[in-house]
Amino acid sequence: MKTLFIIITICTFYACNDSKKAVDNVYPTKTESKPNIYNCQLIEKEFINKGGKMGDYKELYLSCSVQDYFIKFCESSITKKDLEPYINKGITVQIEIKDGMWDSCNSGLEQVQSRMGTYIIIKAIK
Repeated sequence: MKTLFIIITICTFYACNDSKKAVDNVYPTKTESKPNIYNCQLIEKEFINKGGKMGDYKELYLSCSVQDYFIKFCESSITKKDLEPYINKGITVQIEIKDGMWDSCNSGLEQVQSRMGTYIIIKAIK
């Protein structure tokens, strides 16, 4: 019984240790010269609410490496209009990757679509 407990403890330790590496790999790769500067493709996706229904408009995402990142414009230093010339093209941007609510833009208690997860704020187009 003691041996089984030790084996389970060791397996749990290694499983938790490896999961950190898996999470680190989902973020886009940085350019060599400057931190937080990434080369990605700007794409449009249909708005999908938390119930899985498509909306009447499209949202912009940065497609970096193996993941598409939602762009939260209310926290970004640039506007959607600034990015429109780059849709479906490569773009180099200075970004910050965050986790939280995508659709909430102020600290008030407004009712918003409760999409949550990893998102990007764009500080500058390079």
